[in-house]
Amino acid sequence: MHGCTFPALAPLPTRLKWTFMALACTAVLGACGGSDNDADEGVTAPEVTQPAPETGTPEPVPASPYADARAGDVLRVAIEALHPTQSVIGYDQIYYHLARKQPDPGRYAPSSAGYLGDDADDNYSRYLYRSERKRVDDYCADNGQGGVDDGLYRPLTVRLIDPATFKCTQGEPVAGSDAAALLKTVVVGPKGVLYLTDGHHTFTALNELSDGGPQLPVWVRVVANYSDITDDQVFWQRMAENNYVWLRDALDNVIEPSALPAHIGLANFQDDAYRSLVYLTRDMGYSNAEVSEFAEFYWGSGLRAMGVDLTGYTLTNLDRARVTVTNGVVAARSGDSVSSYPAAVRDAAMRMVALGDADEVASGRTAADLGKLPAPASAGLWNDLLEEEVWRADTNNSGRYRTAGKAWYAVKYRQCGGAAAVRPACWLPAAQ
Repeated sequence: MHGCTFPALAPLPTRLKWTFMALACTAVLGACGGSDNDADEGVTAPEVTQPAPETGTPEPVPASPYADARAGDVLRVAIEALHPTQSVIGYDQIYYHLARKQPDPGRYAPSSAGYLGDDADDNYSRYLYRSERKRVDDYCADNGQGGVDDGLYRPLTVRLIDPATFKCTQGEPVAGSDAAALLKTVVVGPKGVLYLTDGHHTFTALNELSDGGPQLPVWVRVVANYSDITDDQVFWQRMAENNYVWLRDALDNVIEPSALPAHIGLANFQDDAYRSLVYLTRDMGYSNAEVSEFAEFYWGSGLRAMGVDLTGYTLTNLDRARVTVTNGVVAARSGDSVSSYPAAVRDAAMRMVALGDADEVASGRTAADLGKLPAPASAGLWNDLLEEEVWRADTNNSGRYRTAGKAWYAVKYRQCGGAAAVRPACWLPAAQ
């Protein structure tokens, strides 16, 4: 009798493995060689000219391997197994990651010493360290595995989908560990389907990377199991009650759960410009360190209600927009842009910090609930962030490579129609 080879499984809690493996073997018994083959013993099998007609009922589909997962369990799954709980994302947040992390390998010639790491005097090394290396370093961090092992990192060889091309500094996350607490989260729904409650932007970016995709494995942490609910309406009501779903579209209108996309993928989501705006105000208007799911969407709703109108700004213009601080009051700096993308970020952050901690932002969430920060003690704090994190280009006046602002990457990605890896000429710095 032939041996039975099990299909590859995502690592599961121990109590789930044997049940699923038994089901899997039953479902594929014919392919596993469930009976002896006379031909192997030298006996001539009778000739069959017509296949026997199928009879009986179809074999049952194996149960989901996640149906019995408990809150706190950690699961390794492919991105395609995750079902969204929101219909919108901020495209510019995704474009920033796609633009920064997919470099043009021919932009700089390597020095005679080769790759030197984040070397201040070598554009080649500095460029790869802050682009390709960041791609794999972030992937390790997103999976609770520390960062990339620099001792084994070889520039221009990394492919996230191929674990043989890199190594993380830490092993697989374990339930209950500090690493597990940092993972993106899922709810186990009816029939064992996994619903992503945090990490839509992270996993969408990974899905769109040229070396990522729907088969890319990621680690997630279970926050609840509602697989015993058989009624869809009851399930979505439970999800809403626990703030595990965002049922609004890109214009902040209420939607039904049926309007949610089936899978992760940039083309499956609507683009919410206010969600991108809030992302760019991070560490000025608010901190995302300890906020609940969908906090940035609540801020987006609040900014709309406060009268921040993005149609009054040109979101392809990156002219600088700074602030002044006088007696604790933040104001726009005279002479700087009032209509650029950085101006929109500045103005939104000013609205955010002007709120009292107890002021409601949206749907009962207060400014304190959503991580509101105090006004800056000096203008330089914000002006440095606006330059380094929002508007500056990736090359200074001396031709030295540097990390650009997030809005710069996003705008450039839109203008070039792709990252430097596929549109290298468009991404070269302008002649001085």
